[in-house]
Amino acid sequence: MNVTQRMGSGNRILSQEQLEQVHAYTMDLLERVGVWVQSGEALNILKDAGCDVRDEKRVKIPRDLVSEALDAAPEEIEVFNQKGEPAMTFKTDACYYGTGSDCPTHIDLQTGERRSTTKKDVQDLAFFCDALPNIDFCMSFGIAMDSPGGCNFVHQYEAMLLHTDKPIIVTGHGRRDMKTMVDMAAARVGGYDAVREKPPLVLYTEPLSPLVHTEMGVSKGLVCAEYGIPFIYIGSPFMGGTGPVTLPGILVQANAECLSGLVIFQKKYPGAKFIYGGDVTCMDMKTSIFAYGAPELNWLNAALADLTHYYHLPLFCLAGASDAKRLDAQAGVEYALSIYLATLNGCNIIHDCGYLEAGLTSSFESILFADEIIDMVKYMLRPIEINDETVPMDVMDKVGPGGSFLLEPHTADNFKKTLWFPRVMDRTRFQETTAGQEGDLVSGLNQKAKDIMAAHGGPEIPEPIVSRIKELVEKHVPDV
Repeated sequence: MNVTQRMGSGNRILSQEQLEQVHAYTMDLLERVGVWVQSGEALNILKDAGCDVRDEKRVKIPRDLVSEALDAAPEEIEVFNQKGEPAMTFKTDACYYGTGSDCPTHIDLQTGERRSTTKKDVQDLAFFCDALPNIDFCMSFGIAMDSPGGCNFVHQYEAMLLHTDKPIIVTGHGRRDMKTMVDMAAARVGGYDAVREKPPLVLYTEPLSPLVHTEMGVSKGLVCAEYGIPFIYIGSPFMGGTGPVTLPGILVQANAECLSGLVIFQKKYPGAKFIYGGDVTCMDMKTSIFAYGAPELNWLNAALADLTHYYHLPLFCLAGASDAKRLDAQAGVEYALSIYLATLNGCNIIHDCGYLEAGLTSSFESILFADEIIDMVKYMLRPIEINDETVPMDVMDKVGPGGSFLLEPHTADNFKKTLWFPRVMDRTRFQETTAGQEGDLVSGLNQKAKDIMAAHGGPEIPEPIVSRIKELVEKHVPDV
């Protein structure tokens, strides 16, 4: 008899009754309180759909429109790499991992200096992530602080697009940024039809908490919906700051922000590749930071995952991030707990892996450490079969009580398939380590990262494609 485990199947934090309560409160919020719609196009979409738009700061959305939008949205979304090969399918309990975006500071791989992030850093980090086995997609992992004013998102996309074959999640200032990035994607993969049929990128955009749909946030999503590109549209409220301080209260608000956006996009483009979720956590009342390592974030991730399964939508969440300023025990705990729980929850897109300092800082060592933790979590949650090969009764009978399995052929045949082997964590004995380096995980990560950078070949892109992408970047007119 075979018994198979599945990721994401057993960790449900809300009961069916509680899910229905959250949904009911969300519908009441949208009908009673409403949302502020700053986009003229979105306002017209909602007006034509039958919403009360007499006050643009209190647009009321009937619950039947939410039901219609949920019915129109796809349950599964497929994303491809830059070669046109299937890379990610966002469906129930399928988990994919990657970096975040927009860190203004970076820890230099060579010097250890904490400094402003550059376009070259974004490029090198994308190249590095291209080599990591457990990183499924790339986000910029930094702001190109040295790029021309208002053009950083386009320059960041160029830096990634030319240095990884993996799918890329982008963001931007508005409609012009998004249109240029669509043009760049088309240049990379062979045209707009190829982008539509096998999308190699995903947009991250969001409303402004609490309950505001901005022109910038909506316009980018509409461009993606027009071109058949998947897009994430989620709120990022934090408890006690831009949302209620209670867990159920902020969950209802985040849900309302997401579902009201879903109505806008599905009414304009039925079947638009909308991705649900949230970056929801608490405001630390001592420091006022948006806490990335907080247990509240992990609870809200789980609750949003429950809602995603309830609504049958793909899910985007945050994990693998820390509020620690450098890699230390705190970072290890916060990385490991959040990645493990997000995987148990069945989150489809798990981003921000490797963040430090509450999303302000990136480093090569931190993403490599996150990659190792992801590998360990995958091992613990891998499918397992119980049969005559995995329970070798004949071998156990031969060895008998008090014997040894070390020299048995069954051990030689199966240990590589069965055991987990760390790449960067240290299992050596004390006397085998270099003096002064005992337990120095960061030094080991630093050297391993340098080795990976030296050995990786990176993508091979024909020169005409490179030239076309660079031309589009040079000609870009920013939104701001």
